[in-house]
Amino acid sequence: MGNIIQKFLEELSDALSTERKLTSCDREMQIYTDIQKERLMKKGLVLDYDFTGRGLNPEGREQGWEARDEHYFAKMWSSSNLYKRILKKNGKVINKKKQNVSVWALVINYINGQNMEDEVYVCPNCGNPEKIKALTEGCPYCGTSFKMDELYPKVTGYNLVYDPSKDKKEMIKFYIITSAIAAAAMLIGLPVIITGAAVLIGIVLAILKVISSETAGQLMLGGISLAVQSICAAPFVGLIFSSGILVAKLLIEGAKSAPLLATFSTHKMFEEELKKYGVDFMPQYFMGQTVAKVKSAIFSENPEELPFYEGGQLPEEMKDIVDIFFRGAIEFKSVEVKDDVAYVNANIYTEVLSEKNGKAKENQRIFNINMKKNLSKKNSLDFAISKFMCPSCGTSFNAYKHKKCPACDNAYKMEDADWVIESIS
Repeated sequence: MGNIIQKFLEELSDALSTERKLTSCDREMQIYTDIQKERLMKKGLVLDYDFTGRGLNPEGREQGWEARDEHYFAKMWSSSNLYKRILKKNGKVINKKKQNVSVWALVINYINGQNMEDEVYVCPNCGNPEKIKALTEGCPYCGTSFKMDELYPKVTGYNLVYDPSKDKKEMIKFYIITSAIAAAAMLIGLPVIITGAAVLIGIVLAILKVISSETAGQLMLGGISLAVQSICAAPFVGLIFSSGILVAKLLIEGAKSAPLLATFSTHKMFEEELKKYGVDFMPQYFMGQTVAKVKSAIFSENPEELPFYEGGQLPEEMKDIVDIFFRGAIEFKSVEVKDDVAYVNANIYTEVLSEKNGKAKENQRIFNINMKKNLSKKNSLDFAISKFMCPSCGTSFNAYKHKKCPACDNAYKMEDADWVIESIS
């Protein structure tokens, strides 16, 4: 699974600004990326990501964390990158960001399953033989849609964290720059101030005959000596200065992230409640799926048409949101089960980028959501693929992207198979 993170970042760098498709991530992430791209196009915007390996972990590695449930196992990976984001409108840059980050991504695979993507499946509608991975968007010949389990391994969620670490080359470059700034300040500013003050004080005191001319000369020489000493100390001051910058950045980022740490204690409460009903819960997987659904709903012009959203139209100001970054934390506020249906209220911590009238702004935001799921419906352990058919009229349609059958207008009941969102605020 080692190369999947690099492949994912390469695809993500092009996914919103070119026709390149995401293939290394799960279905939910692919769907919200397509919907986000539609919003950008409608607003006349181009959003371009770029991830370049850097620092101590450019290739990515496992972090020693692993989780398992009855069906899957998950591993957390991280990769050190220089992250760049540019937002353009009508060819003009209206927002840009550049930051050293660690990309934390969750990769999920089967426990005892077989990767079926290269297996051949015959379309039951037209008889065309095709590899299963080519059927995720429907049969390329007749358009028949299919219901199938995810083709793992896949990236199922990711978030970015500020990365202060530097490799040897970066540290030397950083030290040279900060030392040069400190040295320049001391060479130009401090010697001038010290020498000028000493000379001026010496002259004034000599004129007023408070001190003798010899003493005034000694005072001036003392000032010059201090100036020379400050110049010699410049490299050491530069080292202190560069260290101070790193510490300050760590403190600032730590203060920003501190409120997120308290949210993880709520995951245990959620997990214990679901286990009462024999439902497996993998926190990181749930977070990735939930964030993907929220992004799809917010980016969609008509979220009520999505199969996993049962709320009404979202606030008008959410139509200005063009990018959302998950900050890696969900706080579960409450969990209640009635008649085998679980109702959950939670806060999702994010950073959002909004655009209105050609002006862009970025800010942290907490989205509150209400969700539900029928806990009596169990997941299958084995990979399965079947023709996606409307239970009312038998028409094949993509129920991952559309709630209602295009032929008879009846809605597919998603809560029997997955979590659905009732509201976002």
